[in-house]
Amino acid sequence: MDALLLRSLQGYVRDTFGHPAWTAICRRADLNFETFEPMLRYESGMADRVASHAAYTLGRSVDTIWEDMGTYLVTNPGHEGVRRLLRFGGSSFADFLHSLEEMPGRARLAMPDLDLPEFTLNQVSEDCFEIRCRSPIGGMKRVLVGMLTAMADDYGALCLIDGDTDGLIKVRILDSAHATGRRFDLTLPERSE
Repeated sequence: MDALLLRSLQGYVRDTFGHPAWTAICRRADLNFETFEPMLRYESGMADRVASHAAYTLGRSVDTIWEDMGTYLVTNPGHEGVRRLLRFGGSSFADFLHSLEEMPGRARLAMPDLDLPEFTLNQVSEDCFEIRCRSPIGGMKRVLVGMLTAMADDYGALCLIDGDTDGLIKVRILDSAHATGRRFDLTLPERSE
């Protein structure tokens, strides 16, 4: 999982702040390379370490870096596959939340060696949910907060998402049809040649 997060962090910084910012982060982190390969294994804790160097270099908090990267993974046109995988979770944002516990199993169908975090969902009331994210990567919970925020927008739901409480992410759906959600079809659009 570290490898995928590192590659995503690399893409987020390059696309948002430019290649020179990424080069500065790699230098600060004492890396002798600038490209992370998603299928390689990196030392445990490297994702959190590089994110802290990114936060220092960019003048932002580590939590903000991780959350913004989570949002980037869902909203960036180059990552349409991530959005599509997440949207298969259901026709509403609440359905999507209920599908989170199944996400690691679905992802392993495509990549058997992928070690995704575990998600546990507790529905507190009709519109209130608590999500626990178990991962050895400290920033993973913040990545999930960013992804949840982007997915709520994608579904057109107005939500309060709080990731600062007792290791839980709390989601309250204020209006499930606040705005028109982004279009989603089960099939990919036809390519014109």
